[in-house]
Amino acid sequence: MNSLISKGTPSLHKAVMKHRYGKDPIFYPLRALSYALSHRELFWTVLKVACVGITVSIIILVILLVTALQPQAQAISSNLEWWAWLIAVFLVLFEAGLISVLLMSVSQSKAQTKVFTATMKIEGVWKEDMIEQSMAKDLNPMKKAFIVRILTLPLQIIPFIGGALYSAINATFIGWDHMDRYFDAIQLSPKLQRVEIFGHELSDCRALCNPATYDLDNDIARFGFFCGIVESAPIIGFVLGPVTNAIAAALFACDIEHSGGLVCLREEEAQDEETNYQASRGPLNALREKGEKALQFGESIANNENSDSQASRYLKKKARESIVSTLSKKT
Repeated sequence: MNSLISKGTPSLHKAVMKHRYGKDPIFYPLRALSYALSHRELFWTVLKVACVGITVSIIILVILLVTALQPQAQAISSNLEWWAWLIAVFLVLFEAGLISVLLMSVSQSKAQTKVFTATMKIEGVWKEDMIEQSMAKDLNPMKKAFIVRILTLPLQIIPFIGGALYSAINATFIGWDHMDRYFDAIQLSPKLQRVEIFGHELSDCRALCNPATYDLDNDIARFGFFCGIVESAPIIGFVLGPVTNAIAAALFACDIEHSGGLVCLREEEAQDEETNYQASRGPLNALREKGEKALQFGESIANNENSDSQASRYLKKKARESIVSTLSKKT
């Protein structure tokens, strides 16, 4: 039984394939872009969010350039050196993006939930017992490793390189946030989420110091890294990125379902089967033990009377036959 379970269930750390679910998760965010363009329902949702987001961002950016650019440059250098203006421009861009994200958070959350569910339905994977993630859960500011993500957020000021560094540091937690829609859909417990991502249950604080969090073979980290890169793209990244990444998460979830479900669930099912198997064998083992003791007792009686007599041999033979017959019926 143990050998069958070990063969039927891939290990969380030593999967047969390099990627547990067949495909490299780093490509899902790119695939999501072409997927959205090829499906009208998804395309119009993304387009609406893009139009609203870009309009809001432009308005906020113009207001900040008029009202906040010069005061910030002057605060950096009273002589208004050229580098002070450059830093002030980066600060204004960062501030405009942050304000836009906050203002658009509700509409983006609705759009993300809509395209995630729609993608899984298009792929024929969405099931009746699955549930959509609530907006309250999605907009919860206390995201995974919230403090570290806030501390590293200023890296986004640096074009391209800053976004890559931010994505690398927070890759696992970014990926976890996006895949949280799928985990909520199948009602996966927080404990099993951590087992799926880290290999065993870890708190956010311990996970930050765990090598598995930054392992290049960690599928969630690979997925989260490129999601972070997409969202860090100048101007349109924070507008379109969250929505297209929701499509990417749905495509990832579809491949997980096609491969037989999450590894952590398969391992838990295998453990339950082993536990049930051992429990069912308990009464039989007890009966066998009693039979063996009865046989030994019968032999001892026969040996005490006359070990060489025909009656003794006959008694031992009948005792063995009776016990073997009883055990064979039970098994």
